[in-house]
Amino acid sequence: MASEMMMIWRLTTLFLLFPSISATNRPPLGQNLIVLLIDGYGAELFNRTNARIQGGTQTLISNGVQAEYLKPVFPTQSYPNWFSLATGLYVENHNFTSDFMYNEESDVLFQRDEGENDTDYRWWITGSQPIWYTIGKADIDIHCYWFSHCHRPHGDMIVHVPHERRHSFKEQQNIDLLSHLPKMLKHIKKYQPYKQQLILMRYNGVANALRLHGEDSAVTSQALNQADQLVQKLQDEMDTHGLLDSTNLIVLSDHGLLKVDEEEQFYLEECLSDLSRVKRVANSLAMMQVFPAEGEEDTVFFELKTCDQWAPLGDYDGEESQLVNVYRAHEIPERFHWKNARFLAPIVIFTKPGTILLTRQQIPSTDVSEADGRKFKMASGWDNENPAMQGFFLARGPAFKENVQVEPLETVDVYQLILNIMGVQPPHEHNGTWANVEDMLADGWEMRSTESQSFAQRNTFNWLSFSIMLIISFLLYA
Repeated sequence: MASEMMMIWRLTTLFLLFPSISATNRPPLGQNLIVLLIDGYGAELFNRTNARIQGGTQTLISNGVQAEYLKPVFPTQSYPNWFSLATGLYVENHNFTSDFMYNEESDVLFQRDEGENDTDYRWWITGSQPIWYTIGKADIDIHCYWFSHCHRPHGDMIVHVPHERRHSFKEQQNIDLLSHLPKMLKHIKKYQPYKQQLILMRYNGVANALRLHGEDSAVTSQALNQADQLVQKLQDEMDTHGLLDSTNLIVLSDHGLLKVDEEEQFYLEECLSDLSRVKRVANSLAMMQVFPAEGEEDTVFFELKTCDQWAPLGDYDGEESQLVNVYRAHEIPERFHWKNARFLAPIVIFTKPGTILLTRQQIPSTDVSEADGRKFKMASGWDNENPAMQGFFLARGPAFKENVQVEPLETVDVYQLILNIMGVQPPHEHNGTWANVEDMLADGWEMRSTESQSFAQRNTFNWLSFSIMLIISFLLYA
């Protein structure tokens, strides 16, 4: 009797331990992906950064792919590009129009999540699924680290993001991602047999340094070095945990930044004969939206269009771009994919790259952008075809070729690439072009069969567990 009880105890222990023992050797359920977004690190700056502080990115490039550059959407600001990255849509399709907006109907402002009304749900309902919702509904784990609006509910799902890991421009200090990497990669290793893992991260140190201190400052050099250390540490941790065969890494930037020309700063009030004709303006610096008072649009447009303040000087070369361009909303060039966006003002002013437009605070404006214009040394928001505004794109992993440079990408192209790596179909039409990304993918990647592999892996444990139970039953009752 004692020997029978001992056999039962041993077999029961074996059965209870079997899941943890077998999981150690189980293959990943599918591909994982880590996306690191580095704010404000333009392609031009990346290409001229000292090689001594690019060890991590050069390791990535030699083992993966690099796009010539990444073309952002217009305007080249944070939120429009973050929404395009998350949806694969141009701005007039995802409808997060700019970092600073005015809702005439509600008479409220959005000020890059630094205003008192910025949590109003109406700003965030854009009618398109963000990528974390699509991925989450496919039963894939999502982890967000200061990735914009990832914590906001969408439909019937919300991604749990601890408060301390939520993005906010109100928090000016640099994000500390390095300390999170070991735990993050251990989590991928532990849970990849059960669920695919998508990590979305954002680092703000480079953008903060450039905006406040300029490109040639020691603070910026330190921020660039820290960004590269982050890229290197990610790859080291992936190697340490044996994830290089199951996990892909994408490192990209949203847009570049350009030095503000202190001699080319204009003020809206100097173009208007009667300030009461303008109800409000939204946004400053590279672009300004003008909301005329009722019945005053034609007069305001004429005065801005013919303003002496930014008229060509005597030595002006007609081949150069104008300092300022004034458009009615319906006249905005089609190539910006912007003129049909919501909350757009009847009159919009674009400035030449480097030139900024402010108010003398005699017209109601977005006070956050006005304050930024008086302290920033570098800014963004200009024409997305300007080289200084373009971002960079790097990637490595099982999905990608090695040591290959590809043609330029657009920000809207990245969305489809992320979904493809995770084996998920886009839930809506998007503006990405597959031909822009297919040349970077490893040979045979598109021919892989993710469904059959996943089914087999999902059921391996079930069959083995059933077999163990049969053996136990046979030994106990034979």
